[in-house]
Amino acid sequence: MATDDRDPPVSPHLPSSDPDAGVDVDVDVRLTVIEYGAVAAEYAAAATHPDTPRAIVDDYAIVVDALALARRVPAEDAPAVLAVGTRALLRVHRALLG
Repeated sequence: MATDDRDPPVSPHLPSSDPDAGVDVDVDVRLTVIEYGAVAAEYAAAATHPDTPRAIVDDYAIVVDALALARRVPAEDAPAVLAVGTRALLRVHRALLG
Protein backbone atom coordinates (compact mmCIF):
# COMPACT_ATOMS: atom_id res chain seq x y z
CA MET A 1 0.00 0.00 0.00
CA ALA A 2 1.40 3.40 -1.01
CA THR A 3 1.76 6.19 1.51
CA ASP A 4 0.05 9.50 0.97
CA ASP A 5 2.60 12.36 1.16
CA ARG A 6 0.04 15.09 0.64
CA ASP A 7 -0.94 17.44 3.44
CA PRO A 8 -4.24 16.59 5.07
CA PRO A 9 -7.16 18.77 4.00
CA VAL A 10 -7.78 21.83 6.15
CA SER A 11 -11.28 22.81 7.08
CA PRO A 12 -12.14 26.34 5.93
CA HIS A 13 -13.90 26.85 9.26
CA LEU A 14 -10.92 26.17 11.51
CA PRO A 15 -8.21 28.79 12.09
CA SER A 16 -4.90 27.95 10.50
CA SER A 17 -1.82 27.31 12.62
CA ASP A 18 0.25 29.12 9.98
CA PRO A 19 1.06 32.66 11.28
CA ASP A 20 1.15 34.01 7.70
CA ALA A 21 -2.21 32.52 6.71
CA GLY A 22 -4.42 35.11 5.11
CA VAL A 23 -1.51 37.52 4.58
CA ASP A 24 -0.87 38.45 0.99
CA VAL A 25 2.83 39.34 0.93
CA ASP A 26 2.61 40.64 -2.62
CA VAL A 27 -0.03 43.17 -1.58
CA ASP A 28 2.00 44.19 1.49
CA VAL A 29 5.10 44.75 -0.64
CA ARG A 30 3.22 46.74 -3.26
CA LEU A 31 1.66 48.93 -0.56
CA THR A 32 5.12 49.51 0.87
CA VAL A 33 6.37 50.58 -2.56
CA ILE A 34 3.48 53.07 -2.81
CA GLU A 35 4.26 54.47 0.64
CA TYR A 36 7.97 54.69 -0.18
CA GLY A 37 7.07 56.71 -3.27
CA ALA A 38 4.91 59.07 -1.24
CA VAL A 39 7.70 59.68 1.26
CA ALA A 40 10.29 60.16 -1.47
CA ALA A 41 8.02 62.69 -3.20
CA GLU A 42 8.06 64.84 -0.05
CA TYR A 43 11.79 65.41 -0.61
CA ALA A 44 11.55 66.20 -4.32
CA ALA A 45 11.38 69.99 -4.07
CA ALA A 46 14.33 70.29 -1.70
CA ALA A 47 16.44 67.60 -3.37
CA THR A 48 16.04 69.08 -6.84
CA HIS A 49 16.35 72.77 -5.96
CA PRO A 50 19.02 74.53 -8.10
CA ASP A 51 21.16 75.34 -5.02
CA THR A 52 21.14 71.77 -3.71
CA PRO A 53 24.62 70.22 -3.43
CA ARG A 54 25.44 67.62 -6.06
CA ALA A 55 25.80 64.81 -3.49
CA ILE A 56 22.17 65.29 -2.40
CA VAL A 57 20.97 65.33 -5.99
CA ASP A 58 22.90 62.12 -6.68
CA ASP A 59 21.49 60.39 -3.60
CA TYR A 60 17.98 61.50 -4.52
CA ALA A 61 18.52 60.04 -8.00
CA ILE A 62 19.28 56.71 -6.30
CA VAL A 63 16.01 57.04 -4.36
CA VAL A 64 14.04 57.61 -7.56
CA ASP A 65 15.83 54.79 -9.40
CA ALA A 66 15.18 52.40 -6.51
CA LEU A 67 11.49 53.29 -6.60
CA ALA A 68 11.29 52.70 -10.34
CA LEU A 69 13.08 49.36 -10.00
CA ALA A 70 10.97 48.26 -7.01
CA ARG A 71 7.86 48.75 -9.13
CA ARG A 72 9.22 46.35 -11.77
CA VAL A 73 10.88 43.54 -9.85
CA PRO A 74 9.03 40.56 -8.37
CA ALA A 75 7.56 41.25 -4.92
CA GLU A 76 10.14 39.07 -3.19
CA ASP A 77 12.98 41.26 -4.59
CA ALA A 78 11.42 44.64 -3.81
CA PRO A 79 12.46 44.85 -0.13
CA ALA A 80 16.17 44.60 -1.01
CA VAL A 81 15.79 47.29 -3.66
CA LEU A 82 13.90 49.53 -1.25
CA ALA A 83 16.60 49.01 1.37
CA VAL A 84 19.16 50.59 -0.97
CA GLY A 85 16.79 53.45 -1.72
CA THR A 86 16.01 53.96 1.96
CA ARG A 87 19.68 54.33 2.83
CA ALA A 88 20.02 56.94 0.07
CA LEU A 89 16.89 58.73 1.31
CA LEU A 90 18.34 58.78 4.82
CA ARG A 91 21.50 60.43 3.45
CA VAL A 92 19.33 63.02 1.66
CA HIS A 93 17.37 63.64 4.85
CA ARG A 94 20.49 64.10 6.97
CA ALA A 95 22.17 66.34 4.40
CA LEU A 96 19.11 68.58 4.14
CA LEU A 97 19.01 68.92 7.92
CA GLY A 98 22.49 70.39 7.74
